[in-house]
Amino acid sequence: MTQGHNKQRRKVVKQVISATTLALVASSGLLLPQRLLAHWPREAFNAKTVEDALLALVGEAEQLDDDSIRFTVGSPPSYAVNGASVPVELETSLENIERVIILVEKNPQPLAMLIEPTEHMVMPFKSMIKIAEDSDVMAVVRANGQLYTTSRSVRIDVGGCA
Repeated sequence: MTQGHNKQRRKVVKQVISATTLALVASSGLLLPQRLLAHWPREAFNAKTVEDALLALVGEAEQLDDDSIRFTVGSPPSYAVNGASVPVELETSLENIERVIILVEKNPQPLAMLIEPTEHMVMPFKSMIKIAEDSDVMAVVRANGQLYTTSRSVRIDVGGCA
C-alpha cells in the first residue's frame, strides 16, 4: 500500500469513528448544542416504518431497482448468529453518490445507517448493523438525483435490538 492510500484510509476511518461517536452521544440522551445537530435527521431515526424513514430522508422520489448495486447482509449471506452485530457490504458502479441508506424492516426504528459519502470513501463499503429479528434489509443509494434500491432477507438466531 502506498503512503497516500494509508493517509486516505486513516482519514475515512476517523470520519466513520466521529460519526459513530456522534450517533452514540445523541442517542444516549446527552444534550448537544443545537448547531451540532442541525443536520441530524431526527424524524428519520425516530420513524417506525421503512416508508416514513425514507420519506423523512429523501422525500418523495421515483425509486428504481437496479442491478448496479451489490448488497450482502450477514455472514454467510442471509444469516447471522447474533443480531447485535450483523455485517453488511455494499458495492456499486453508480457515480455521484449522494447518500447510502440501510433500513431494517422489522427493527423498532428501521433506519440502521445513513451515510453521505465523501470523495475519499472507497467501495466496497463494509460495516455492522443491529437487527432485531428475521427481516428484510433494504439498501437505498441516491445517485444523480435518483433512488436505487435493493433488499435482502436475513435470518437471525439471537435478536440484537433488545
